[in-house]
Amino acid sequence: MLSLGMKLLDVSCGTAHIIENLAVQHKSAIFIGLDVSPAMLKIAKLNTMKLPIIILIEGDGLKLPFLDDSFDVVITRLAKYSPQEAYRVLKKGGFFFEYNLGPEANKEIIEFFFERIEKESFFIPNNFREWKEEVCGKVVDAGFSVESVEDYEEKEYYKSVEEPMNLIEMAPLVKNFNREKGRGNRRKTCKKISDQKGHPNHLALLHFNSTTILVSAIRRKIKIQNNV
Repeated sequence: MLSLGMKLLDVSCGTAHIIENLAVQHKSAIFIGLDVSPAMLKIAKLNTMKLPIIILIEGDGLKLPFLDDSFDVVITRLAKYSPQEAYRVLKKGGFFFEYNLGPEANKEIIEFFFERIEKESFFIPNNFREWKEEVCGKVVDAGFSVESVEDYEEKEYYKSVEEPMNLIEMAPLVKNFNREKGRGNRRKTCKKISDQKGHPNHLALLHFNSTTILVSAIRRKIKIQNNV
């Protein structure tokens, strides 16, 4: 629970869907959304215009434009960021949450946008242990104590092709993403997936988070044993 006056930073907030939802639930906290894209922030401002506790700032997730010890919580989702920078701007005892693609690459998103996928954004491990070592290693090296690593399979069902586009629009995985471009191909793919999975054709089964991973870490300057 975010209490009165607590400050949360969303690194690479995109169109601000996450902090928009959080702000509705935690109206006494302050939310800062940072993104390098003016176009994303323009959409984010429209999405959050009725929520004055959200502040949107243009900036680089790899070099955060904030003073040390500024935030109680830092979050990031499907974004390029610096663990060292996240650690720097967190208050002592503050929490860091990273939500990212898991060991299985996203098959549907690759099928949708094969030519424009940011291939370097995908880490394909040989096994699950290798994945956990990769994910935990970078935050531990920055000084964090890893509290938990949650790995789970998440299937999402959408009533239209437009709903999951919010995720793609926010995540830096697709070059030059445009909702209108290739709309016909996306609908065709959604229908094929729905048919294969045995769901009604009007539902689009887009398994975007095919095995997701959530890393919870806390800023503590202590030596820990990494048991991954």
